[in-house]
Amino acid sequence: MCGRFTYKMTWAEIHDLLEEFAVAVDAIGAGVAEHPARYNIAPTQPIVVLFEQRGKREARLMRWGLVPSWVKDPRAFSLIINARVETLLEKPSFRGGMQHHRCLVPASGYYEWRTGPDGKKQPFYMTPKDGRPLMLGGVYSTWMGASGEEIDTTAIITLPSSGDMRAIHDRMPAMIPHQMLDDWLAVGKVDVKAGMRILAEAAEEGRLDLTPVSTRVNSNRNDGPDLIAPVTEEKPVPPKKAGGQGELF
Repeated sequence: MCGRFTYKMTWAEIHDLLEEFAVAVDAIGAGVAEHPARYNIAPTQPIVVLFEQRGKREARLMRWGLVPSWVKDPRAFSLIINARVETLLEKPSFRGGMQHHRCLVPASGYYEWRTGPDGKKQPFYMTPKDGRPLMLGGVYSTWMGASGEEIDTTAIITLPSSGDMRAIHDRMPAMIPHQMLDDWLAVGKVDVKAGMRILAEAAEEGRLDLTPVSTRVNSNRNDGPDLIAPVTEEKPVPPKKAGGQGELF
């Protein structure tokens, strides 16, 4: 799964990347250009999301945690932060999203935890080797309440891990190849089958550096660049063998 990520680039850097791959943005929502660097983004927090609606491209802040439009009471609905590629076309929460509500979530990197043989979990920070922004594939929804209130929400699509990532966790976020960003957003022109082919291309190997980092990232109350600083991974200590020379009992 993808449960924490970082956003430490500026909107200008994202715009430059989009421009390089001919992805136009027609509107920028409130707070997007000023969105600060974040080193421990967690579910329910606002994140920058790019999407297309009625042929226009927009960047907007959305809540991370999908609430489908048909939900009556968001408070009684389980939080959906990830959408598994295997069930994208089956589950009611995602089916319409692949056709009409695909989106991109810019990220600098993401965290995942590897469970050791002793049960301890070591966090790793995964970030692109070339230092460029990741564009994570997602689906979004706008929930409308009875009194007219609206909540824009999103979930990040996950895939089975590939390459070195398999040693850390069995899932990884869908990292849309930069040359396919325009097609991924073009919901009016690029159909579901083509969208699924893009996701198949997203499982690239060798794109990320994997770095052990401090367990301070475990708490979403912690933030700051120190969270992505490398640490020495703790190795599990094997139990002592009883009855050896020098043992008292």
